[in-house]
Amino acid sequence: MEFSRKLFSSLARSQSADSSRVVEDAKAFSDESLAVLRTNISNPNMSTSAMKENMLRLIYGEMMGQDVQFGAIYALKLAQSGQTVAEKRAGYLTCYLLLQEGNELNIMLVNTLQKDLISSNFHHVVVALVTLCNMTLPDVIPSMVGHVLTALSHAHESVRKRALIALRNFYTQDPDLIAPYLDQIKMLLYDSEPSVMSAALGLFAVAVQGHAKEMKGLIPVLIKILQQVVDGKLPKGYSYHGTAAPWIQIRCLQIMARLGHQDLSASKTMTPVVMAAFHKARQGVDAAFAILFEVIRTLNIFHQAIILELCQYKDVSRNPLLIIPKFATSSNQNLKYLGVSMLCQVQPSAWSDTWWNEDLLSGVVQALESKDTTIQRRALDLLYRMLTIDNSENIIDRLVYAFYQEQDQTERGDDGAHDRSLVSSKDYVPSRREKILGQILDASERFGKSEEWYLELIYDLLDRGGNVLTMQKLEGVMRVFEQGARSPAFNTTHLRVVAVRKTMQILTLRESVLTARNKETSQPTLAYFALWVLGEYGDDADDWKLSTIVEALVRCLLVNRDPLIQGFILTALTKAALKSVPNTIPKSVAAVVRNQILRQTSVSQSNSLFLHDSQCYPPISSKLEMEQRAQEFLMIAELVS
Repeated sequence: MEFSRKLFSSLARSQSADSSRVVEDAKAFSDESLAVLRTNISNPNMSTSAMKENMLRLIYGEMMGQDVQFGAIYALKLAQSGQTVAEKRAGYLTCYLLLQEGNELNIMLVNTLQKDLISSNFHHVVVALVTLCNMTLPDVIPSMVGHVLTALSHAHESVRKRALIALRNFYTQDPDLIAPYLDQIKMLLYDSEPSVMSAALGLFAVAVQGHAKEMKGLIPVLIKILQQVVDGKLPKGYSYHGTAAPWIQIRCLQIMARLGHQDLSASKTMTPVVMAAFHKARQGVDAAFAILFEVIRTLNIFHQAIILELCQYKDVSRNPLLIIPKFATSSNQNLKYLGVSMLCQVQPSAWSDTWWNEDLLSGVVQALESKDTTIQRRALDLLYRMLTIDNSENIIDRLVYAFYQEQDQTERGDDGAHDRSLVSSKDYVPSRREKILGQILDASERFGKSEEWYLELIYDLLDRGGNVLTMQKLEGVMRVFEQGARSPAFNTTHLRVVAVRKTMQILTLRESVLTARNKETSQPTLAYFALWVLGEYGDDADDWKLSTIVEALVRCLLVNRDPLIQGFILTALTKAALKSVPNTIPKSVAAVVRNQILRQTSVSQSNSLFLHDSQCYPPISSKLEMEQRAQEFLMIAELVS
């Protein structure tokens, strides 16, 4: 198999044409023998040009899952001795892929980077900085900060720009490492080269997210930069389809939004230049539309008084919200999505008849029925923001419909759902169904029309919601019963009574409902919630005696074979037993619980003879927990008898 500098482009073509080609390439690489490659790169007489080709082969092998760690030392040598920029880049790229935190070769990498950063050849400096722009090794970064800060004053703009990008990378990984130097970095916002100034904006766009109060001093320079762009003072090379430096404008607006949030003085200072950007963008297309969106978003993040004042004007030159209907009612699907997204950015307090008209409302309704799912989902987000006590019932019904529709798509494999267990909690992004479910639960608690309606909704979600309604979300529902709901129509005591009635009706109609566990989830949330209600508030319902509830729980215990659910039932029985004091617990109830312990013990002993089929049996921890709860119940029963 021939490897050359065209290796990666040919790989991309083969992947797009035939995915099986990748497997063939991996096999071919393996058949060629890593030993041959090891021998080649260990040849002391090999030229740096030939070594670069071998580094490409190492990179390709790493991509194919081969163990090529033996090439790390040779990659370092190439980065040190490479005669051309391409050779050094190949060496550094291989180091980036192969070296991990704690590797003893990292010290050599630090020395090589430092040597290139102080080189008189600015190309070598740029190559080293490009490597640091992607560096993730925490034992390398701290020793590089000083050299990168020195590069900020380099005569060549390419060096200054990449130094800023490297510092941004450092900041995202360790903000405290770079925070002391932000004042020094701020001076690059005044750089005469727009590319350097733009790179500085990128760094401050990240830094301002956690330190907005400390960065109010950026406001004058941001106003100056944005005004220069709007006035067309940047080179025409930064224009895109007639729009002057759109990405610089957007970055300025994003930073301004953070600085002006809940700060009336700062918001008033920045509003004129933001409106100037708005007027300029109205004359453009394509990228200018993105600027219009960012202007709407920025003004709504500013202090509330700003948008409330602007939305009263009937002239589009003074009220930027009047531009929204043009997009939301457009026949172009992309523009319609942009218009609905703009509406989602507007504060509900700024909705007024001045700009909100029948045509706009019709556009929103059309978006809800759109065949384009992205527009439909964005319209649902807008619908959620429009919630009031008067329209809550219709909107919640629409959200519930959308939730089950998303669920059906996921079951057919149409949705990009992902396994949460494979993603860290920090990087986890909720799925569309999870987002809609959160909106439903929040809206129903704030604007529920009655306790009966709320319980019907919760049980329906528990029964049909699948694995989306997790224990964590269920705990939020349980807090409504414990602490009270925000809906003015709810009475907490009555809500508990209604919950007991509803739960008993369900158990009376079908005692086996608690065994119907969804195949997608290992958490029986329906059983947990129903039994929690009976255990906590069984004595609150006057029309159901506690003894009747205990009898229902015992029947559930007899028909269920799942130790986890049996544990829930026993917990509810124990709570009911404590609430029945000074009345004694019937001996028949204690006998049923005792028999359950004996049955589980005998089943465990018999199952131990068939360990090869252990997947058919519940986890041992669930059985032990059930037995422990049963023993606790029997102890309480004996004490109160």
